Amino acid sequence: MFNHPALFATVAVVSLVAGSSSSALAQSGNLELEEIVVTALKRSQSLQDVPAAITAITGEMLDDLAVDDIQDLYVQTPGLAFSRAGGEGQVYIRGVGSSAFGVTNDPSSAINQDGVYLTLANMGLTQFLDVDRIEVLRGPQGTLYGRNATAGAINIISRAPTEEAEGYAKASYGNWNRRQLEGAVGGSIGDGVRARIAAKYLNDDGYTKDLEPGGSDDIDDQELGAFRATFEFDLGDSATLKLIGDWSDFKSNNRTAKPLDDLSFAVLLNAAPQDGIDVTRNNLDTFFDWETGGITADLQWDLSDTVTLTSISAFRTYESDFFFNTDGTEQEVTRSTFVYETDQYSQELRLASNGLDGWSWLIGGYFLDEDKSGALGLGRATHPSLGQVSFIIPNDDTAESIAAFGQITYDVSDAITLSVGARYSDEKKTDESSVGAIFGDFRGLAAVGNVVQFNSRSDEASYNEFTPRFGLEYRPDEDSLFYATISKGFKSGGWNAFDNSPSFEPETLWSYEIGSKSELADGLVRFNTSAFYYDYKNLQVSAFRNGLTITTNAAEATVWGLEAEVNMRASEQLSINGSAAYLDATYDEFISTFGNATGVDLSGNRLNNAPKVSLNVNATYEVPLSSGARVDIFGQLSYQSRVFHTQNNEDLIGQDGFALLDVRIAYVAEDESWEFAIFGKNLTDEEYFQNTVRFTSLSQGNPADVNNIGAGLGYPGEGLSYGVQASYRF
Repeated sequence: MFNHPALFATVAVVSLVAGSSSSALAQSGNLELEEIVVTALKRSQSLQDVPAAITAITGEMLDDLAVDDIQDLYVQTPGLAFSRAGGEGQVYIRGVGSSAFGVTNDPSSAINQDGVYLTLANMGLTQFLDVDRIEVLRGPQGTLYGRNATAGAINIISRAPTEEAEGYAKASYGNWNRRQLEGAVGGSIGDGVRARIAAKYLNDDGYTKDLEPGGSDDIDDQELGAFRATFEFDLGDSATLKLIGDWSDFKSNNRTAKPLDDLSFAVLLNAAPQDGIDVTRNNLDTFFDWETGGITADLQWDLSDTVTLTSISAFRTYESDFFFNTDGTEQEVTRSTFVYETDQYSQELRLASNGLDGWSWLIGGYFLDEDKSGALGLGRATHPSLGQVSFIIPNDDTAESIAAFGQITYDVSDAITLSVGARYSDEKKTDESSVGAIFGDFRGLAAVGNVVQFNSRSDEASYNEFTPRFGLEYRPDEDSLFYATISKGFKSGGWNAFDNSPSFEPETLWSYEIGSKSELADGLVRFNTSAFYYDYKNLQVSAFRNGLTITTNAAEATVWGLEAEVNMRASEQLSINGSAAYLDATYDEFISTFGNATGVDLSGNRLNNAPKVSLNVNATYEVPLSSGARVDIFGQLSYQSRVFHTQNNEDLIGQDGFALLDVRIAYVAEDESWEFAIFGKNLTDEEYFQNTVRFTSLSQGNPADVNNIGAGLGYPGEGLSYGVQASYRF
């Protein structure tokens, strides 16, 4: 594997960062790395004391790195990948993820906001607002997080109110006419009562130019308004109640889809060429609008000196309205309309020990009730046999999940700690779906006429799973931790949203992992590593059939990899961070179809969105000025090797390896109360696709698609962006 040039560069850079400057560091005096406290294992711990592979990014680091949402996290997180198809975002961790969408199935990574699991991945794809930190747990989290955390978990933790009055305001302006305002203020508002209010507004004209005058004025644009209010109450001397209410509203003219080949029926209609990744020809007034929000009540109650009760009660809602130019041309071929709506109620109760000598424990219970509905309208203006037609496919689903879990940890000696945990999950789901068509009208859900019903489905399913975790920790000294874990995760079963095939079963993953966490050079270097092996069975794999996405339990896979992260304070002025990952993720057994071909053996193919190599190196250099102010110079280089976006591993339907270069230069006042910065992202204007797909509905009627594999489409990522930012803190 070391013949791979990018991997060699990865190992070389990480080794250099981890091992360099030891003599200089030894003379650094009172320099130190900031301690990061996380709650990834449901209790507060220093990041270096947690026996798990976790990437933690503080709010200050998010500002420096210009990370605005989850899709930007992959640059800083080894093993994390992100792809987007239209309005659907998909998170993959260590090659584990899902390309299916719709309300009838679940994501593979658990996104949690302030301790609340978000049932739809899109609920967590809003812009970050007043964030204290992001925690990315890599690997299955079946014990403490439960269902649908097969790949891992992403925890978004908001800033809490403080006793002292504090706040900030920041504004930025950049290319594409991007304007952004954000601010927060908080502090004590009475005896034992604290509050914090945060808000954000973002608006831009989009990074793609629409050459078709009949379509939307902008595309790949965004307008976001977000708000959060947090109130914290001291209930006597032993309990604290935190109430959080938030709301986000997003509007856009949707995303660009770029034709990748000549198999689309639009070619026969003489669709105009689209030269360049940053232009499109969209003839439709497309849109993607959504709203999401909720209320959370978080109670922390010290029942005694040694036991704490935690109760997290939450209601969350999400609605979206989606109209998309599916063929990506100015010709009228096909269009897609979606509507989603979901309401979820959840309750988690935990009892945890505090301050016990030599051992600790945690037990808890969880309940989730979810009502969700969705509908797809797929309009075809030129169907070869049906003429103009709109396929109408509604879904109405419910999910109810109950779980009990616990974990106990025991110090065998000063150096050795053992832990064991387990979770039992029981859930019930129902689905009401149908497939029909309106003939003579291709406007999707806006079509008018009688729906001709083809078939329908009324089904229910129950799933239960036992997911244990075993851990061993070895601490030879206070600066080193070595750990080994065996854990199981599972993703719930479900149905295909867009046809009436039977339900598919859960997928399961056994993980075997070893890792280390070290502090070197008197605490000025942190070097964390992990190595893992997955036994992945009953994979829920999606493929296109008859123009629709179909998910089946069709495969087994083996996944293994190596990861490393480094944080170093090289001098009083220089900080360096690096991360690297090597991932081998392939199907062991997988017989599938590809167009008209059946019995296609995909054994040995790579899993979707599983880059073999990913690398990130960033550094900040502080230049002191005679006035007492300083200039912070930040640079970052990230690299991701080739990924495939379907299990067929076609060269066209994937993304070649690419690198992104980001820079930020900030003038910081002497008292750090204000700063002015200029920034640039993707400075080399790298052209890349966030996702690529095939749609057979686009190629029907084009004799060039002799094998019925479908036409290729790509969803471009942002090119070069730049701007200025001013901020004030008090």
